[in-house]
Amino acid sequence: MAYLLEPAIGICRFSFCGKGDWRSYRAAKTPAEIENTRARIAAELYAPERMELRFFLFENFLLPSLAAQGDQNFICLILTSDIMPEVYKKRLSDLCAAHPNLELLISSEQTVHKALWPRIAELNALAGHPLINFRIDDDDCLSTDYVHELRGFLTRLGDRVPVSYSRSNGLVITSYQSDGETFIYKANLPFNSMGTAIRIHGERTVFSFGHNALHKRFPAIVDNAGMGYISIKVDGHDSTPISMSMPHIKNSHIPVAQDETETILSRWFSFLGNGTSPRYDVLMDKITQAVALSKQAQTELA
Repeated sequence: MAYLLEPAIGICRFSFCGKGDWRSYRAAKTPAEIENTRARIAAELYAPERMELRFFLFENFLLPSLAAQGDQNFICLILTSDIMPEVYKKRLSDLCAAHPNLELLISSEQTVHKALWPRIAELNALAGHPLINFRIDDDDCLSTDYVHELRGFLTRLGDRVPVSYSRSNGLVITSYQSDGETFIYKANLPFNSMGTAIRIHGERTVFSFGHNALHKRFPAIVDNAGMGYISIKVDGHDSTPISMSMPHIKNSHIPVAQDETETILSRWFSFLGNGTSPRYDVLMDKITQAVALSKQAQTELA
């Protein structure tokens, strides 16, 4: 069956300065509004302190998780903007060149769809039909069996289109200055932004829809097996800070102890290790470094 040979297509926006589903752009509707918003936030987006945090998370979480995939039959498109300063474009290009599954897209377009679609269309044309594409943010990471599970489900479904997919269970880590400590939760979040995928006809991608509503619009697979992702939330993250005081968080997040975290990391996120220290300690050290970089960025932007 040809589907056994077809790659999954990952999509990651890395400081893409354009209209997507980020909060900064939700009020921008017309081309002029989008352009004005783009110009206004570019200086903040590419501030050196912010970029150091983005690269740290990208290099220490997402990239290792992609390199550690048990099924390497995937391409991950790393999308950024042509107005990114050259020093960062060079750094990003070097990182992508070192990973055979990564493909850097540097675009002048102001919407995610226009920036992505030409390459997605080429890949679909090579296959002769739509390929599954999944989304992941530059500060999150996927379990080592994510691509294997995704392609396994889609292979068994054959030529079924449309179909959407979510690996609902994962770890969520928060470390906000206002809390003064780091919290680790097991979360059940069907159709979250970490690894949600779709295979669909027409000029559409996973970014053509709000990820939270995919299962309401299309046939859906909710894969509750194992742990599929780690989501990292520090100050400056492009989402509303979360806490257990929020009813929807209390219903979907469970605090997890150190020993259980170590077990989860060993089973699904083995790349978070250095061969000598417990993976929990390695994880907490990386979070501490991320928080320090976040503080620097917030101070500079204040």
